[in-house]
Amino acid sequence: MIERPRTHKQEIAEETANLYLANLGLEWDELRGKKVLDIGAMNAEFEHAARRRGVDVTSLDKEVIDGEYMPPTDSRFVVANATKLPFKNESFDYAVAHLSVMNYIEKGYRAEEYLRYVEDALRETCRILKSNGRFHFTDTALGDNELRRGEDDMVPEKESDAYDAWRMEREHQILEEVAKRVGFRELKFATYTGSQRARAKEEFLLTHYYIAIK
Repeated sequence: MIERPRTHKQEIAEETANLYLANLGLEWDELRGKKVLDIGAMNAEFEHAARRRGVDVTSLDKEVIDGEYMPPTDSRFVVANATKLPFKNESFDYAVAHLSVMNYIEKGYRAEEYLRYVEDALRETCRILKSNGRFHFTDTALGDNELRRGEDDMVPEKESDAYDAWRMEREHQILEEVAKRVGFRELKFATYTGSQRARAKEEFLLTHYYIAIK
């Protein structure tokens, strides 16, 4: 049996949505009736899949992709930076950032200012979330310089299970401090369960994700 190529935009949107849900620990049921902001939405595929389920998603990215992969004309797409969200305070119930906001740095920040950029992005996201709102995001691009600061004598050898465990714990510690400083009351660290891992191809899944709760 020859597999049919998955080129239909609706199929691609469904695959993207499945990856969002699997990598961010979400379910469609908890998003229904909520206002959701997708930060780093690229071509708004998650919004496209969400709309068919009655989920209210606004897509945001720093630029619009041209050509074949540009967002649908009926997409609620906003062009803006993660550190300057053009929304009123407490506008959304949920924000999501799948392999986006925390994995690059915006223009205007020097390379060594990555942590300041992360703090500014978290502060803006906290501002636009309602009370008890949640920000689900994937892991960060924190480098060894940021992670090792103040812990040089305690770092396990690289390329070891101990180092990987230390890296995740240290990333969580740093992000928790930043999240609480900008107004979130809690930052949850979660690893993927067997049921979540079964919902997407192994090579696309990450090791952990975060939920910042306002």
